[in-house]
Amino acid sequence: MRARQKIIVAVLSFGTFSILFLGLVLYPVFQGVVRDHKEVLAYRRELLQLRADQEGSSEFGKIAGQYAGEFQRMENLFVDGDAPIALFRFLDEAAASFGLRAEKALGSLQRLRGDRWSSLEVRLAGDGSYPDIMAFLQKIENAPYLLEVKTFNMSQKRGVQQSQERIEFSLSMKVFMK
Repeated sequence: MRARQKIIVAVLSFGTFSILFLGLVLYPVFQGVVRDHKEVLAYRRELLQLRADQEGSSEFGKIAGQYAGEFQRMENLFVDGDAPIALFRFLDEAAASFGLRAEKALGSLQRLRGDRWSSLEVRLAGDGSYPDIMAFLQKIENAPYLLEVKTFNMSQKRGVQQSQERIEFSLSMKVFMK
């Protein structure tokens, strides 16, 4: 073999070994580095998300602590569905404070399609003077319970002279339950 042929064989051998080295050794190493880099980035994103969630939950805890009293007051707006005695006591005391005679009738506990909470239909009927009835209605509307006055009717009491000014009333309201 001549020197020129030896050089060509050496260059081809070196090129072949270089290509094999790059393909079999360096390429997999670089692929591993790229894969590890992607995993590290995903881990870092997850870590940042966890920190943000932790900060959000601690902020939520602070806000919930600040508004705990308001949450309790909001919970007290609903009448206890098992024993609505406090509501009936409130209605009796309100009627008595205005000198009204009022009779209560209960409907069934229900949850209508558009409502978020269960409700109880309460009907009141009674009589009294016009100013007392209106003050009673205002007191019911400002009650410490979440309720909705559905119907309210007043009429002159039958068999009573105009001078006595006794008026009959009927009231239907929806009271929301716990």
